[in-house]
Amino acid sequence: MPLATATLRRTRRLAAASLLAAAALSLTACQSGGDPAPAASSSSAGDPTAADGGAKGGSGSAPGKGVSRTGAGKTAATGGGGQGGASAGNKGVGGTWVGTLKWLTEDKLTVAPKNGMEQAFHVTESTKALGAAALCEAPDGRVHTDGSGYGTTSCSLADLRKAARLGSVDVRVTVVNGAATKVAEHYHP
Repeated sequence: MPLATATLRRTRRLAAASLLAAAALSLTACQSGGDPAPAASSSSAGDPTAADGGAKGGSGSAPGKGVSRTGAGKTAATGGGGQGGASAGNKGVGGTWVGTLKWLTEDKLTVAPKNGMEQAFHVTESTKALGAAALCEAPDGRVHTDGSGYGTTSCSLADLRKAARLGSVDVRVTVVNGAATKVAEHYHP
């Protein structure tokens, strides 16, 4: 085999290996959990806002603690864990996570489930924050919760960010396309 042909083949192999390595790296950055790629197709390679997700509930996990895949790049969560990257303007992760609210940046917070990986999400002007006592209090000073123990008092985004900086408020976060639509505090008497 001529030297030029061998060199061309090596170059092609190297290019293919580099492409695969870059793809694997971007997928790894988006999914450190144990579930294979539910939101991988929704994250673009090199997306600086990609976030780690939680592990999918398996056969030994408690009911309502996993994420089920409902289509390419879309997830439907029943609580607890989820994964994928999120980016404003791009299709991002979607689901519901239950865990401790934590600070990441001014417009990006995380929820850390007790079991599973931390999930980042964007906070927008349309994010609805609902408190019970720790996130914010009702004007009448009473605790208002729904039947599941989640707050129903409307809070400001400043209250939400302040609670995230504390890192001790338990919440249920509903995320659509990488942005939180609702963050509700879980009340602990």
